[in-house]
Amino acid sequence: MKWPARSVKEVAAIVVMTIVVFTLAILQYRWTNQLSGEEQKRMEEALDTSVKNFTEEFAYDIAGLCQSFEINPEVSPSALELRIVRQYADWIKTTSRSGLVSGIYLLQTDAQQKSSFESLDMDNQRFERGAWPASLGSFEQAVARQGARLSKGMSDRQAAYYPWTFYEGGPSLVRPIFEVSPGEDSPATDVRQVGLLILQLNGSFFRRVYLPELADRHFGRLDFEIAVRTAGPPYQSIYLSAADFPVATTSPDAEVNLFDSVAEEARRRGQPPVQSSNPAAQWQLVAQHPSGSLGAAVSGYRRRNLAISLGLLFILAATLVLIFSVARRAEHLAKLQMEFVASVSHELCTPLAVINSAVENLADGVVDNPAQVQEYAAILRDQGGRLERLLDQVLLVASGSVERSEFDLRPIDVGPVVAQSLARSEPILRDAGFVVENAIAEDLPPIKADPAAVNTCVENLISNAIKYAGEKQWLGVQVRQMNVNSHSEVQVSVEDKGIGIAANDLPHIFEPFYRVQTVRDGQIRGVGLGLHLVKRMMEGMGGQITASSQVGRGTCFVLHFPTVEITEGENGGAAGSAT
Repeated sequence: MKWPARSVKEVAAIVVMTIVVFTLAILQYRWTNQLSGEEQKRMEEALDTSVKNFTEEFAYDIAGLCQSFEINPEVSPSALELRIVRQYADWIKTTSRSGLVSGIYLLQTDAQQKSSFESLDMDNQRFERGAWPASLGSFEQAVARQGARLSKGMSDRQAAYYPWTFYEGGPSLVRPIFEVSPGEDSPATDVRQVGLLILQLNGSFFRRVYLPELADRHFGRLDFEIAVRTAGPPYQSIYLSAADFPVATTSPDAEVNLFDSVAEEARRRGQPPVQSSNPAAQWQLVAQHPSGSLGAAVSGYRRRNLAISLGLLFILAATLVLIFSVARRAEHLAKLQMEFVASVSHELCTPLAVINSAVENLADGVVDNPAQVQEYAAILRDQGGRLERLLDQVLLVASGSVERSEFDLRPIDVGPVVAQSLARSEPILRDAGFVVENAIAEDLPPIKADPAAVNTCVENLISNAIKYAGEKQWLGVQVRQMNVNSHSEVQVSVEDKGIGIAANDLPHIFEPFYRVQTVRDGQIRGVGLGLHLVKRMMEGMGGQITASSQVGRGTCFVLHFPTVEITEGENGGAAGSAT
């Protein structure tokens, strides 16, 4: 089969567009994966930067605090209190984080190993004796054990750089205080622990002010949740940026031990380091994306981007298909319009030609016999009626006015109406040589319809039967009552034994301007409006039309009218209820 050039071009265009869409989809998938990789890398770098800045600022503040309270081992024990008071006063003047410390305590041990505990009155800036406060927690024994483990052979350098110890209970920073004196029997110095300096950290300030400010400053622009927790299980939270943060997570996107960073900062400054009394209890910064992990978040972004991109490509492809479909439909409608114009022109020209010919014969005196005049008058009447029916059909379709409100619906007996239609069509049937068989049942129930519209429907079906009868001039008309799906209806069937309708054409015969190809090829007159108008009229009256056909064996059209019940006091012009 040879395809038209236009069809080949359309198929080629569809193939090209399909290839373009698939190519764009593949490229979009690859580009999205590349962008997702770059986005993950960017987010990882931003997270690393934020974690680094957070830990560096925390380390700077804590290491600076420890540095502010460093005590030279050469300071006399009697001057300790005055020295610490001065250090506190200097620190208060220089720091912007005075809320970090909630208490300063001094545990002194004399030569007879007698201990005294003192706390700094921060308002009056002087030490006062007292008992071990409950707010420091229960690490007094741990502090005592630490002091007992200090080596008596410690050098003055070791004493000067002895580390601070972080106790999570409290929490507190603790550092031994040493006294360095010349040895009695050798030039070496003698190092002796004379006390402990305890800086109690303000846990409430850390949770409510300090850590939230750090989190907002360094993570505020990132879509990450953070927490400060103990470094080992069972995990305990010190600060949470979100109430639903999974504190016990074992696979966060980032984790850093904060006091390890403080130790690094202290070493960088050349100051004594800071260590944790319990590595599992020291504070740890963890960051995690709300999606569960950074990888899961990027995968989610990639899936959403792919869904949006593929959705747009699908819309593009659907639009292309729609454009082709609309173009073909427009072409089909244009073809129908051309055929309609040609058919209407042909239908109009035929009766006009006959009328003109008859009028010329009458005007020229060719016809002078009364019988011939009567014959010519009948011709003019028939052709005029034909023109009128054709124009009515065209105007009805053009105006779209076949609606229920256009009909004079009332209960009627359909039998006489069908008999009237047969009588009006009898001359045409007789001239065409048709054998008519009709069976109109008696005592039919009334239907709700417009008699004029029923006449038009039946006459249109009879006209079709005559037009497509072929060589078998036979027409059957039947009117009967039937029960369909528990509903009573009156069926009017018009059947012929003509050329029939192919199965693939049968669903389209009620469409406007639709004509079967074999009919067009046979140049059978018509414009394809009759059945369309019958269908719309039947629907306007609350009924329907069905058709069955076999090629070469004929066609049967059935008009279905629901029956109605007439209530007492109602007659021909009254309304009834459908059954």
